[in-house]
Amino acid sequence: MRRFTAALLACLMLTGLMPTAMAAQVSDAQIIDKVLAFLYVHEGNYGSINKNDNGALSVGKIQWHAGNALNLCRDALKRNPESALALLGEDLYNEITDSTTNWSHRIVDDAEAALLSAFLTSPEGKAAQDDQGRAYMTNYINAGKKLGITDPAVMVYFCDLHNQGGLGMARRVATAAADMAGSFGAISLDQIYQAGLDDSVAGRYPTRRKATYDYCKSLGWEVNTGKPVTPPATQPTPSKVKFPKVATYKQGQFYDVPAGKWYAKNVASAVEFGLMKGQTSNAFSPEGNVTVAETVTMAARIHSIYTTGSANFKQASGSRWYDVYYDYCYQKGILTASYHKDIANWAITRAQFAEIFAKALPASALPAKNTVKDNAIPDVPSSASYGKAVYTLYRAGILTGSDVNYFYPSTAINRAQAAAIASRMADSDLRMSVTMK
Repeated sequence: MRRFTAALLACLMLTGLMPTAMAAQVSDAQIIDKVLAFLYVHEGNYGSINKNDNGALSVGKIQWHAGNALNLCRDALKRNPESALALLGEDLYNEITDSTTNWSHRIVDDAEAALLSAFLTSPEGKAAQDDQGRAYMTNYINAGKKLGITDPAVMVYFCDLHNQGGLGMARRVATAAADMAGSFGAISLDQIYQAGLDDSVAGRYPTRRKATYDYCKSLGWEVNTGKPVTPPATQPTPSKVKFPKVATYKQGQFYDVPAGKWYAKNVASAVEFGLMKGQTSNAFSPEGNVTVAETVTMAARIHSIYTTGSANFKQASGSRWYDVYYDYCYQKGILTASYHKDIANWAITRAQFAEIFAKALPASALPAKNTVKDNAIPDVPSSASYGKAVYTLYRAGILTGSDVNYFYPSTAINRAQAAAIASRMADSDLRMSVTMK
C-alpha cells in the first residue's frame, strides 16, 4: 500500500495535479519577505525621499506617496515623539502632528528632504516602514487570494504589479493570464509575465516586468507550468462610431455659447451624447479649464457607451463624485497610476488629455483618415511619452491642433476644445481632415 501511495503521489506531481499541496509549502510570511526584498532593491531604501513624485513626495523603502507618506511619518513619530522632534525640527514635527495636514500635493525642498531622511532612518522610522510594508504586502496577497491565485511565484509577481500600478492593474493582468490558463488557480509565472507585457499600462515597463519575472523564477516556487498564449497580430477592422443621443440641446440654453461661435455645434453634440454638461443650468464656461477628474469622467463615459451602449455609473455612498469614473478607467487600462486621485482637481494639459482619450476607444474605432508623419508636429516629438496618443488622434481626425501645425502640449485645455474632441470621438462623421503645412 505504501509503495502504491508513493507511486500515485509521484504520478500526480509529474502530471501537475498537486498545485495546492505544493503551494501550501510556501507561507504568506515567506512570500511577504521575498516581495519586500525585491521592492527594497527596485523602489528605494529607508531614507529615500522623492521630493516631487507626480505632484507630491514619496518616501521610504517602498516609496509611500502623498497621504500614505504622511501616515507613515505619523506612525514613526508616535513611537518616539522626543526623538522625532529632535530629528524633524519644530516646523515639520508640528505639520505631521496637525490632524488637518494634507499631503496630497506636498512637495519638499532639499532641507526638508534631508530632515525626513534622517527621521525615517531612525530606529522608529525603520520599524514603522517594516511594519507598514508587511501590512501592505498582506493586503496584496489577500487580493490575490480573493481572485483565486494559488501559485506562490505568481503571487509574488502579482504583489509587485499591485505595488507599482495598484489593484486595478494587477487584477487586469491577472485576469488576462487567467484567460490563458483557464482559471486564476492555474496561472503560471510565464503566463502572468506575458500578460503583463501585453497590458496597456504594465507593458510600458518591460525592464521591470523582466526583472520581476527573473526574480520570481529564481525562487524555485513555481507550481503551474502553463505556457503563455499570445494571439497573432492582426490589423483592426475600422468601425464607424455613432453614439446615441441621450439628451436634448436647445440653442441658447447656455448664454455663453452663441450660435456663431466655432464651438457651438461641438458643445451641442457633447451634451446630446451625454458626455458633458453645463457648469450651471445656463452657463457652459467654454473658456474654463478642464480638470483631470472631468477628463476621466468623459473618458469613462466614452468607453462605456462604445462597449456597452450606455454610461450607467452608480456612485457609492460617501464617495467623491469622480471616484466611480476613476475606478472604471483604472480597471479598463485607460488610466495609469500617475493619474492618481490626489490631482483630480488640477487643470489637465492638452498632452495629458490626449493620452487619456486615446485609450478610451479601441484602435478599430480610431482609423486613420489623415496622413500625419511622425515628428510632423513641431512641438510633439513622436518619442514623447504622449507622442503616440497625439499622433493617433491627429490621424483619426479627432485632434486638429491649436494653431496650424502646433499642438501646445503643455498648455491647459479648455471646455470648448474638450467638447470638440469628445464629439468627434462619439461620431465618426464629425472627424476632421488635417493637412500639415
